[in-house]
Amino acid sequence: MAMTDVLIIGAGPFGLSISTHLRNRGIEHTIVGRPLNTWRVHMPLGLFLKSEPHGSVIHAPVKGYDIASYCKLHGFDDYVDRVGPLSLERFLGYADWFAKELVPDIKDLTVTKITPRDGGFQVEFAEDAPMFARQVVVATGLMPYARVPRELSHLPSDLMTHSKEWGDLSVLGGKRVAVLGGGQSSLQTAALLHEAGADVHVIVRKPEIFWEKSVTQEIGLLDYIKSPPVVLCDGWACVAYGVPDVFRLMPHKMRIHKALSTFGPSGAWWLRERVEGIVDVMNSHSLKSAEAHGSGVRLHLNGPKVSTFDADHVIAGTGFNVDVKALPFMSEAIRANLKTDVKFARVDRAGQSSVPGLYFAGVHTMTSLGPGARFIAGTHHMSAQTVSSIARRLRKGSGIGKHSAGDDASLEPLTTGAGRGQSR
Repeated sequence: MAMTDVLIIGAGPFGLSISTHLRNRGIEHTIVGRPLNTWRVHMPLGLFLKSEPHGSVIHAPVKGYDIASYCKLHGFDDYVDRVGPLSLERFLGYADWFAKELVPDIKDLTVTKITPRDGGFQVEFAEDAPMFARQVVVATGLMPYARVPRELSHLPSDLMTHSKEWGDLSVLGGKRVAVLGGGQSSLQTAALLHEAGADVHVIVRKPEIFWEKSVTQEIGLLDYIKSPPVVLCDGWACVAYGVPDVFRLMPHKMRIHKALSTFGPSGAWWLRERVEGIVDVMNSHSLKSAEAHGSGVRLHLNGPKVSTFDADHVIAGTGFNVDVKALPFMSEAIRANLKTDVKFARVDRAGQSSVPGLYFAGVHTMTSLGPGARFIAGTHHMSAQTVSSIARRLRKGSGIGKHSAGDDASLEPLTTGAGRGQSR
């Protein structure tokens, strides 16, 4: 059976970042998944990332692999760190470059089962023979947890979809579309639909949309005192809830509450002018039931103005419900021993779960490490911590790299991106 010191499941921002830190320490590892699959497959054309550009940087242990360096190297002179937004196209270009430069050996494999075995894990794949991994990092992101309201779940896919299922929204041009939800996904989907020629209506339970405040390009001394900028966002809440070492100082019950309630549904400041007064927003309306009606859907609503609403198609921008034990590759042995908080993995400050050697990264860890863990910015706080813990466990065990690839190029030390760029 093939062996590896560390297996990373997922090739999104967290998986890529952790891989670079492992490689920089010379730790043999395998990373599996489809690079940036969430961003490439589950985001609509024309999308802009909600975070400021500097907040969408994937963390690496060496300098020169941020978005500013990518833009400079490729001749994009319109880049700014703040007052974005950053387009999906530009982000994917950056992320592909990051992966090509720093994580060149991603294997396109699907994990089907992880089982504890001999102090490590036996990992099975759909496309390949099993592998033994001393330690495993789960970095699979949000997509497995897409939530569709029970009232819509019986409708066929030609009448109802989740917002994650859309790439090209222009196919709904000329259609009457209802979008459920008041968060960034719903609001940007609505804007893109309107701009594609759809008759779009947003249905929101709350009495009003919450729009985030705009940021300034320049940061003065007073800004650092009143609203300190961190990689996630600006403000003291970003420090308290976005930095794991600060978040973990809170009482356990408070951590759970803040993890679930902070950075809730809202619209980016730059999106407001594309929605407000342009797209029909039905505030204070909730969904009672839905049914196929004619060639479309009839929605039955609770609200002050509308009781029924007919649409050609419904898009559920209703977010995600994390349930880490529901991941299909978890064996019963892992499920039985994995401690959770409201279905999120309970982990230590390095992301290690109650199953020794099994780590989680990203959204799975929110109740332990803070709501900032679900954003790309979380790689700046967690990747190095996770890899330091992995290295300690390997040193206590059989040593780093016992089954490493020797002269495999993937284990060469990383160099700075600036130097590589100048040599071209």
